[in-house]
Amino acid sequence: GSISLQRGGAYGKKSKEESLVSGADVLRECRYIVLFFGCEWHPFCRSQFTPQLIQIYRHLKTERGGDPEQDVEIVYVSLDKDEKAYERFVRTMPWLSVPWDEAREQLIAAFRVQNVAVKLPQVVVLDTTDGISKHNGIIHHNAFPEIQLRMNKDSDESLAKQFPWNVSKKAAA
Repeated sequence: GSISLQRGGAYGKKSKEESLVSGADVLRECRYIVLFFGCEWHPFCRSQFTPQLIQIYRHLKTERGGDPEQDVEIVYVSLDKDEKAYERFVRTMPWLSVPWDEAREQLIAAFRVQNVAVKLPQVVVLDTTDGISKHNGIIHHNAFPEIQLRMNKDSDESLAKQFPWNVSKKAAA
């Protein structure tokens, strides 16, 4: 079955349940899904990477939003120590997140993400064109090193234009 995803940002007056959307609907509306595995406890993840990724995401949405052939959605998968830290961190993000439940743990296991500082954040880029089944749709198993290199020399707008970032043929093998 489809997993539920939670809208990021402050829920406002909505309860957590009201902020849930169907993962299947998101897949239908977007060509690319970017899984962002991270956590609040990681200083770089919290204070440098996430704020810059927010700017890149806004440029991606401006340029590609509404076009199912090119649209991108980021989905945060938390490696936080507890649900309170997850909720605090998710409030800073404009994109969707996997709720604090077993689907989150299944994704962490499926993508073999290690919850250690030197391995985080991990950014997986999926292309839904042929369904997620073909090579699991993975076009980049960890785009983070490539993004980090480019973040130091390119503008957020330029990074958005370069998406999906160094598509690796090896990742699909």
